[in-house]
Amino acid sequence: MGNKNTQNVLAGIILGAAAGLLAGVLFAPDKGKNTRKKIKNKAGDLSDSLKDSYQRYKEELKEGYDKCKKELQKKKEEIIDTFSSEHDELPEK
Repeated sequence: MGNKNTQNVLAGIILGAAAGLLAGVLFAPDKGKNTRKKIKNKAGDLSDSLKDSYQRYKEELKEGYDKCKKELQKKKEEIIDTFSSEHDELPEK
């Protein structure tokens, strides 16, 4: 998944969760004590959801980094091998 695409998904999750929380609280007729309890519970749920999303995003970044690092190491070794073999083929003076 691309970096920009992942950022957009995370932003959508955050905004959607916040909008849902706000709408649920505003349109739910209940006593203040119950409403505060609901807000606390929903905020906890939102926090857990954000932590999960962050963890997945972090894992995806690490996997991408590790993959790029491995590919660069492979290319580096190929270049070194190419230059070493070409150097060995040069005539000595």
